[in-house]
Amino acid sequence: MRKLSTVTVYSIAMGYVEAAVVIYLREMLFANAQQLFPLRTLDPRFAIVEIVREGMTIVMLAMVAVLAGKNKFDRSMYFIYAFAIWDIFYYVVLKAAVGWPPSFTTFDVLFLIPVMWVGPVIAPLLIAGLLAFASAALLSLHGRLPDLRMRKLDILIFVIGCAVVLYSFTAGVFHILYISGPKGLENYTPKTYDWLLFSVGYLTMSAAVFRILSDSSHKMRSGIPGTTGEEPNEVNG
Repeated sequence: MRKLSTVTVYSIAMGYVEAAVVIYLREMLFANAQQLFPLRTLDPRFAIVEIVREGMTIVMLAMVAVLAGKNKFDRSMYFIYAFAIWDIFYYVVLKAAVGWPPSFTTFDVLFLIPVMWVGPVIAPLLIAGLLAFASAALLSLHGRLPDLRMRKLDILIFVIGCAVVLYSFTAGVFHILYISGPKGLENYTPKTYDWLLFSVGYLTMSAAVFRILSDSSHKMRSGIPGTTGEEPNEVNG
């Protein structure tokens, strides 16, 4: 719990820093921290800096997970947990500081790698909530059951759900890039979002999480190490 609390504080602090950077960028581009669309193109030098900064954010989250975890399983769960808390508090700070977003359905630019991700604010918050809960629960279970393992099928289901959700964020951008190239994103304002696609992906992720937690809880209660059935992934690296 001490490690989880430390990672939580770190992630909240990173959420604040991320929100501050976004406020400064919006003031620079729009002179209005509450405005994001229609998009304005950053100077190429600043665009590269911003993309690399986002990549370095992931590196920072990964490194704190490496420091907190004892093995591959712990490190992966701490990374997922830190990512989720960072994302949640990024929006908490923006709302507290500048009153944005005005609603959960407000569109946001979620990420820039490998292309721009766009979606309503509620979508990443739902994902972050699921990831924070699942990773914290698995860390707790792993502390009581060191031999805890996840079946490859469950991991595959989760990855498929993630891929579908990611496509829901990037499909519109890919379409614009295919039709018009990068210039098509100038003055871009998203109008619609594929909630059906997101729902399919999110429910698939949730089903995988439910399967993993149910199986792990059963093994802990019954005192059976690891999992049965398919060949498990090794977690003690």
